[in-house]
Amino acid sequence: MALIRIDYCGICGTDLTIYQGKISTLQYPIQGVGHEGVGVIEEIGNNDKGLKPGDPVALEPYVPCGTCHMCNVKRPNNCENLRVCGAHRKGMMAEYFLHPIALTYKLPETLDLRQAALVEPLSIGLHALTRSGVKQGEFCVIFGAGAIGLLASFGCLSYGATPLLIDVLQERLDRARELGIKHTYLFTEGKIEEYLRGTCGGVLPDVMLDCTGSPAVIAIMHNMVRHGGRITLVGWPRKLVEVNIDGCMRKELDIYTSINSVANFPEAIKLVSNGTVPANGIISRVINVEEFEETIEDIVNNPGNHLKVLVSLRE
Repeated sequence: MALIRIDYCGICGTDLTIYQGKISTLQYPIQGVGHEGVGVIEEIGNNDKGLKPGDPVALEPYVPCGTCHMCNVKRPNNCENLRVCGAHRKGMMAEYFLHPIALTYKLPETLDLRQAALVEPLSIGLHALTRSGVKQGEFCVIFGAGAIGLLASFGCLSYGATPLLIDVLQERLDRARELGIKHTYLFTEGKIEEYLRGTCGGVLPDVMLDCTGSPAVIAIMHNMVRHGGRITLVGWPRKLVEVNIDGCMRKELDIYTSINSVANFPEAIKLVSNGTVPANGIISRVINVEEFEETIEDIVNNPGNHLKVLVSLRE
């Protein structure tokens, strides 16, 4: 285990749903919220990763059992007994945090720790893209321009694919365009299929990512991709949703689900470090611990005013 002095921890949409009591198996407050922690190693034992006190690190928050079938086939993100920090075990929004060495990743010395706080949410988007098999030259429509959808868009660009970002909040789409996402569209304008065909040269996208969990999006997802297209569901619906199985079968669509991430931290660290992901533009605010509860309330009530909020444990 490694003892980490936490510098920053991001606020995630999951933190909001726990706070609002929308996850029946979890309650707020738990033993500390937060799973997007970065900091500096305070104490650590001998290890084969070359980690030492003073190293800046990012913490992968999904702690697997290491013995179930999923762990044995190298899919620990889908562990049957998975314990996620800030959900099933203590959260990272703390001055010091004890974490498994295997899930602790050294960061480049030149990388600002604020920027490094985007590594975990970026890994979620990258895993979804991996599940979809997104590749160079493809079009990928992404529903949801929050942090995960926006970060997945930059992941698309890094693979040579073209993201098309759709959201219900114009403020988020404006921010995305400012940061370099060329193709954005307001969901409430309607005629989404026409927009997609017009942007993709007369055809529908190859891939769709849903980062919303919205029943309205899932109900039409079969119309958002071409025949033989791939759809990956990233956002969590909070109630039963309807899926048009007939529409999916007629196109022989490949439909995937995506949970957490696996082996994506090194790639995420690289993309944040080399500037592929415009971290400073995505981080909308940095607060201290005392501001956490009022900020959570404001994010819930005014989502268009926030993108990625970090809590500083050092200020």
